[in-house]
Amino acid sequence: MLFEDHKRRVARLLRGERRTEDLARLFSDLRNDRPGRGSVREVGNFAAHRAERDAGFSLDRANDMQTSARLWQKQFDGVPPTVEHLREAGRANLNIIPDDRIRELLGISRQTAEQTFSKALRKFAAKRPLKARETELLKVFGLSMMWQYALDDTRLNRDLADLLVVEGALADADKARFAATATFVTLYALSIMHGVTLKMGDGATSRLRLAAAPDTGFLRIKVDIPVDGVRKPLVQSAPLFETALAAHTHCDPALLDFTLGLEPAMTILVPAEIDGDRLVALG
Repeated sequence: MLFEDHKRRVARLLRGERRTEDLARLFSDLRNDRPGRGSVREVGNFAAHRAERDAGFSLDRANDMQTSARLWQKQFDGVPPTVEHLREAGRANLNIIPDDRIRELLGISRQTAEQTFSKALRKFAAKRPLKARETELLKVFGLSMMWQYALDDTRLNRDLADLLVVEGALADADKARFAATATFVTLYALSIMHGVTLKMGDGATSRLRLAAAPDTGFLRIKVDIPVDGVRKPLVQSAPLFETALAAHTHCDPALLDFTLGLEPAMTILVPAEIDGDRLVALG
């Protein structure tokens, strides 16, 4: 019965019909499938838990960015780094930075970077002299602030199509046709993530919101992360979900205007819905 349900919903999408209930059902049903896809599970869980999220890799990424920002800020407060400080920052930053960025920045693999950082940390703790490469990695991962989005729409659309093919609801030969749903799928993910509250590891909360990337003008979901435990508490704003949809084409400006120029605690978030190829304020 479930397979037939999915097959018919996919058929409607292939015909060009755009019903949010079809995506809601597909993401909800597929989120725990095996072999599974992390991006589909994440969006499915956002659909199921619209008010607050206390789990998931988007929350994990926000927690890691909070740790990275807090320990980086402590340097400006004049707090000397401890072994625990470096270890915690290194764990967070290594979670944040993607493999290709490690290769680009340092010319080494993730495994080599992790091994060298661990060795440098042990030598720092024992007050032994560090080699130049070990000092470099200690600074890169232990004394830096990093951010990186958790998800993008390219991965999400690819994973959804792949899962439907594995299930059999989408024929492999129809994947190219199914690509025409990409904008709709991306808008759906944006609409259900917008306004959700993340319950951070330290007990603080942070809301997700629609925004336009300042450099590209593409739509994204941003998170305003509270950073406490420093001399002057601050809010670190960072993207969690990146898309290739132009904000001026695919979003009612009113959804973005309400979030500009205001402190996060004061922002008025208007619920969003899909109207054609655009996000508009829920009427």
